[in-house]
Amino acid sequence: MITLDESLKRLLTSTVDRSSPLPIYVQIAASLRSLIQAGVLAPGALLPPEKQLCDMFGVSRMTLRQAYDLLDREQLLHSQRGRGTQVLPSRMRKEQQVMRSFTEEIRSRGGNPRSKILRFEMVALSPESKLSLQLPDGQKVYRIERIRLNDTTPLAIERVEIPCFLCPGLDKFDLLCHSLYDILEGEFKLQLDHCIETISASTPNRTERALLDLPKGVAILRIERKTLTVNGTPAEIAVTTYRGDMYQAVVRSIRPTPHGGHLMADH
Repeated sequence: MITLDESLKRLLTSTVDRSSPLPIYVQIAASLRSLIQAGVLAPGALLPPEKQLCDMFGVSRMTLRQAYDLLDREQLLHSQRGRGTQVLPSRMRKEQQVMRSFTEEIRSRGGNPRSKILRFEMVALSPESKLSLQLPDGQKVYRIERIRLNDTTPLAIERVEIPCFLCPGLDKFDLLCHSLYDILEGEFKLQLDHCIETISASTPNRTERALLDLPKGVAILRIERKTLTVNGTPAEIAVTTYRGDMYQAVVRSIRPTPHGGHLMADH
């Protein structure tokens, strides 16, 4: 079982800010996650008893278990009755690709990224957004809808929601001339770290077909993305609908060797 010395206790509790709009259990999960990913909490180790951690954070067992539930879904922790909560070994993952914004992606291919703003406003949380962004009641999000183009050719419809408390005044910036990620990182100092994407193919509806100027019979590729900061705070949820005749998703996978190295695999 892990023994928490005073320096580790201070490190854990110093990351919890009770004045933050982020729920306490989300902050506790982020604090534990950072120590697991840094190797401070080693794979296979048992966490201290719940009562000790509850006293340290000043929270109820229900709040602590909500934090555990988040990390359990990420396969970082596992709780077992009669045994306690254990740090899980690292999972086998697909190799991560570079996370780029649409603007960065098109520029990297020598194109000329442009946008057409359909909607940019501050709105109340929907139940789905509240769950995905892990926000309490009363918070609002910026909802942005854009047509993304390469020169004059529409490539995608992008619908984004970002918590207002992370970037107050975002609606004063010109998204026609500036990359959204450049603004979040440069102006609001958000440290965007990674994203989780779900990719699916579907048939476009009438609105999507018109906005993307789709030829008859062309399908769309829909990518749902959740972007997180270095401390695990959800910073963005997005649904981007791409033209199936002009965009393809490439996944680069690796196969580990018996000695821990990697073999490249082409599919």
